[in-house]
Amino acid sequence: MKLLTTLTLIALAGPLCADTATPSVSVSPAQADRYGCAVRQRPDELTYSGFRDAWRNIAANDLYSLRRHQAALDAGSCACDALWPDWSGIKEEFEALDFADPLATDSVHVTWAAAEYFPVISNLRAALREQCQETD
Repeated sequence: MKLLTTLTLIALAGPLCADTATPSVSVSPAQADRYGCAVRQRPDELTYSGFRDAWRNIAANDLYSLRRHQAALDAGSCACDALWPDWSGIKEEFEALDFADPLATDSVHVTWAAAEYFPVISNLRAALREQCQETD
C-alpha cells in the first residue's frame, strides 16, 4: 500500500511542478580534442531525430570518424583542418551507402561497420595518435 501511495504522489508531482520548469537555452561552447582543435559538430542534414532513425546518427559519426582519420594520416598533418575536416566530404558516401534511404534499417549500418569500420578504426586512431604526438 505504501508503494502505491508513493507512486501516486510521484505521478501527481510532475504535472504540479511542470509550470515552474524553465527551459534551458544555453549554448554549449565548442568541444576541443586532445590537440586543442575545435570538434566539428554533425550538421543538421546529417542529424536525425526519433528512435527509428537514431542509428543514422551513429552511422554518420562512424563514417566521418573513419574518413577523417584516413585523411589526416594520408595528409601527414595534425593541423586542425586535417583532423576535423568539413562534414560535407562524407555526404555523398553516406547516401551511396543507403544510410539516408528512408526505407533502410540499422542492418545497413551494422553490416557496413562490421566490414569497413571496426576492423580498421583502432589502428587508424593509434597511427594518428603516434603521428600527432610529435606536435604535442
